[in-house]
Amino acid sequence: MRIVIEPDELAVCETLGRLRSLIARSARVKDAKMGSQDGAKADVMGLKAEYAFAKAFNVFPDLGLKPRSGSPDGILNGLRYDIKSTHHEEGMLLATLKGNPDVDVYVLAIVKNSVVYLKGWSYKDDLIKKENLIDLGYGKGYGLDQDKLNELNLEYGFR
Repeated sequence: MRIVIEPDELAVCETLGRLRSLIARSARVKDAKMGSQDGAKADVMGLKAEYAFAKAFNVFPDLGLKPRSGSPDGILNGLRYDIKSTHHEEGMLLATLKGNPDVDVYVLAIVKNSVVYLKGWSYKDDLIKKENLIDLGYGKGYGLDQDKLNELNLEYGFR
């Protein structure tokens, strides 16, 4: 699923993503990224992914600027979702060892500037399993390859 973020939407995502990063770091929220990317860039990429998902499914994105840790990115069809983003085309759906009790579903988004590809989703219990433990060089976490993800459906969402 390919979603284009228009220039005015992109400006909002970039501004709010940078502000989120500043607020989170000043509130001492631990940066839980699973890579070496700059935290502010990761927050901008994450907001683009969250925005694209909300745009695709006609739900309002969380544009709040309060410190967040562990909360879902939104709710669709009664399921609390967390969008995980990367710029790697073959990227995996990743989650930290901590897990997140406030999330039912994880979604993988590949972000390429103003285009976001929603690659698929997984129930938390299908991702957070011993057999999905991996280490990509930044510590252990859970990961699923794209071919193991469920397909997103514009009509039904997670089905």
